[in-house]
Amino acid sequence: MVRPAPLAVATVTLLLLLAGCSAGGAGPEGDGGASATPSGSASAATSSDPDAPLDANEACSAMYVKGDKTLEERIGIALVGASDGLDAASADQMHAMALELGRLEQRVPEEFQGPVEKMRVPFLQLQKALDDGTEEQTELDVASTVEGLKEYEKLC
Repeated sequence: MVRPAPLAVATVTLLLLLAGCSAGGAGPEGDGGASATPSGSASAATSSDPDAPLDANEACSAMYVKGDKTLEERIGIALVGASDGLDAASADQMHAMALELGRLEQRVPEEFQGPVEKMRVPFLQLQKALDDGTEEQTELDVASTVEGLKEYEKLC
């Protein structure tokens, strides 16, 4: 199992960060107007070719605008699910998030790739632990995800 105490503390920190990122992303003058336009172009680019490279505006839209729940929110939900106790559903959710972030990493501009790589760390750690059969001794590096999210937000 994932060690719940450190992960729970880190998850609370992550959720606070996510709340701040979401609120901060919509408020500033530059971001509010910029994200409205790219969301349309991001959906056009992603609906016709889900593997097409994204520009910076589309990369921001992919993280903070697109979908019923934004990617940023789904990252937090997956980490909270794992911290509440790892079961088949939360392990599947963590694996799916690792794959989704991996696809995003390949599509975003170069300056966004490092932050996405940092976001993926705990998801990949859990997958490796499950593959190796060592999940009982795994502490997920949620701080890496928090750092990656902060860096990504700065780029937007």
